[in-house]
Order: sequence, then structure tokens, then C-alpha cells
Amino acid sequence: GSEGEEGNIVRPEDKQNFTLAIAEFRRQLDELGRRNHKHYSVTAFLAADPAQQDNGYEVPKIFKLLDFATVQGYDMHGTWETVTNHQSALFAPKGEPMQPDFTVDRAVQALLDRGAPRSKVVVGAPF
Repeated sequence: GSEGEEGNIVRPEDKQNFTLAIAEFRRQLDELGRRNHKHYSVTAFLAADPAQQDNGYEVPKIFKLLDFATVQGYDMHGTWETVTNHQSALFAPKGEPMQPDFTVDRAVQALLDRGAPRSKVVVGAPF
């Protein structure tokens, strides 16, 4: 994954540990659900950047465990850049001055290309 905030520590095994954590949540919630006859959803919020998806998630494995996942569909651009741009572009506009592939469409397609089922991908939208 990505270090994100200063001080965060990223280890090579984080990708596999994320899958293991989801599997354990799924196991325990399924066990509880059998006892009280309820279904508990396991969901995740995933990065839009295909490189972070590759580094952070075992996509086919986690989607077998998740009820759905929300992909970040915003903050594609912002105040950290020197050029004003669309914060949540669905597709790259003509004349895109910066990262032309950093769009909602690309984020969703990247997950699908990595094995996520279309029925389990939800787009997080700004409001």
C-alpha cells in the first residue's frame, strides 16, 4: 500500500495480511450469523490508484470475502497540485493537463481487470 500519513509503517506482508484480516472478520461474522440467524456485511474502502491496488490488495481473494467494496471516486486532484483540475472526473477530459488516466472510470476498470466482480464494486462520490 501507500504510507499515507507521516509515521505510518508499510511492510511487504501488508497485502497478504489485509486479506487475512478480512478472512478472519468474515469467519467470525459468519459464525455469529449462524448463531443469531443474521447476515453481517463485510465491506472495504479501496484506493482508486491502480498502483496502490496492485501493492495493497489481493483483489480476487478479497472480493470472495467481501459483500462489496467502495472505490474512492474523488480526490483525484486537489490543492496539492499546481494546476486546477476535476476532483472527481468520470473520464479524462480533452486537454487533461496532468494524470490523464486518473479518473473514476480508470479506478473501477482497474479493479475489474484485477478480478473484482462488477456486482460488488461501488463508487464513492463526493458531495
